[in-house]
Amino acid sequence: MVKSIYTYGTIVLLLWLSLTSCTKNFEQINTDPTAAPNVSPGILLTRGLLYVSGGEFEAWRANLIYCGPMVQHLASTSLTYVGDKYLYNDGYSGSAFNSFYPNGVKILTTLIEQTKNDANQDNYTAMARIARVIMLQRLTDLYGNVPYVAAGKGFIDQNFTPAYDPQEAIYAGFAAELQAAAAQLDPAKPTPGSADISGYGGSPAQWKKLAYSLLLRVGLRLSKKADPSKGKAWVQQALAGGVFTANTDAFYIQHAAGDYDNPNSHVIGVYPGSRAETGKDNLSIKLSKFFVNLLQSRADPRLQMISELPKPDSTPGGSDNPALQKGLPNGFDNSSDPVFGIGSTGDANLAHYSQPKQVIVQPNSPNIFITYSEVQLMLAEAAARGWITGSPVPFFTAGVKSGIWQWSLYSSSIVYDDGAATTYANAQAAALAGALSAQLEAINTQYYITTFLNEYEAYANWRRSGFPVLTPVNYKNNETNGQIPRRLRYPRNDYDVNRANVEAANAAQGPDIFMTPVWWDKP
Repeated sequence: MVKSIYTYGTIVLLLWLSLTSCTKNFEQINTDPTAAPNVSPGILLTRGLLYVSGGEFEAWRANLIYCGPMVQHLASTSLTYVGDKYLYNDGYSGSAFNSFYPNGVKILTTLIEQTKNDANQDNYTAMARIARVIMLQRLTDLYGNVPYVAAGKGFIDQNFTPAYDPQEAIYAGFAAELQAAAAQLDPAKPTPGSADISGYGGSPAQWKKLAYSLLLRVGLRLSKKADPSKGKAWVQQALAGGVFTANTDAFYIQHAAGDYDNPNSHVIGVYPGSRAETGKDNLSIKLSKFFVNLLQSRADPRLQMISELPKPDSTPGGSDNPALQKGLPNGFDNSSDPVFGIGSTGDANLAHYSQPKQVIVQPNSPNIFITYSEVQLMLAEAAARGWITGSPVPFFTAGVKSGIWQWSLYSSSIVYDDGAATTYANAQAAALAGALSAQLEAINTQYYITTFLNEYEAYANWRRSGFPVLTPVNYKNNETNGQIPRRLRYPRNDYDVNRANVEAANAAQGPDIFMTPVWWDKP
């Protein structure tokens, strides 16, 4: 034993001597002369925005499998679509957490750290801060308490087990971050230009509007019972700072066929390279009966823009006649079960049910995050609540009309008719003459319609507002006793690598189950 220790010590000493003898010009010798010390901020911004838009992995699992069916925009008889039936699948429930943190959050945090001390790169820093808030708000809205302060910084401080911050603190951080980023934007300094793959092309003025429009969303999220006075202050600050003022202010990520296609389209579109590239209809996902009936009952012009039936051979491109559209009821499977099986839906032939219209799920379709429609509807609610001055009616009608216009962003084949949109918006505005509850229902029902395909936001706003009123399903062996889930569950793998902090979050927030509400959703 003594001999082995002596031998080991001799080897260590010799290694140390050899290393110390090589320290002369160490950095020069060991630095790759062909490698840049930092990645270009433009490359980091482009890559970060791609991850903000997301990939098929979490777009399918979190956005389309869980959020969309839970709020009854979508329906499916496939047991893959567990959100339709309130079932638990760890890989799906934890997908946004497992994808956003190591990808988009990490890259945007890297960009912020790399540029924050260079005033000449303020626009890159500010844009990264705003985009990072978009990702982190989706995460905290889905799960509640999540890593925020330390998020994406493992490579900087080697803390690979970040604490889960309380959602109340996270939202305060969002408000401060958005206002600081808005103040940092400067058109006199270099801009990213085409490295910004949103519709903004690197414009600091547009990103400033985005920051304040996101602050409006952050403020209104607190309206339920969390902290309305603070939410009201943030809403007023957002309006004073300058929110969206036109349809074209909508923030979306642009996509390209054959390179980086729209992540939602990759799942529900039928084109070469998509999941349904064989050309047959993706029969597993349909528009829900609730959603189709809602649009039909109001003669909403958007139904023809977003919905179609399959052809008789089940391929896409059948009738888009609004009167013929038929939504699939939620909460059924494709078995012969007499209660829960496909026959119980009223029509066992899936080809008879409406699906997302193929023109809106193409590889180059924009992935929209926040629109002028949403901003105007949020201002309508703020006015109805007395948080800002003025009547909610002008905000509401502008929001409804814009919510129809926004579908023209997807294709030149979708033609916006301002006269028809105005007639429809004015008819819907009649509900604003009623009590506050009726006004909130009218406003948030339109918000629900306008956020179709942005299911993260549709699910968050439905939990906040309670509108539209949905009838839950009660599929066998569901996780919630027949109630629509209030959150998703943390991924199991984080228990393996960060158990102490996950369990601390559960102790503070409540059990890690679907029915534990997040802070702003608490009754």
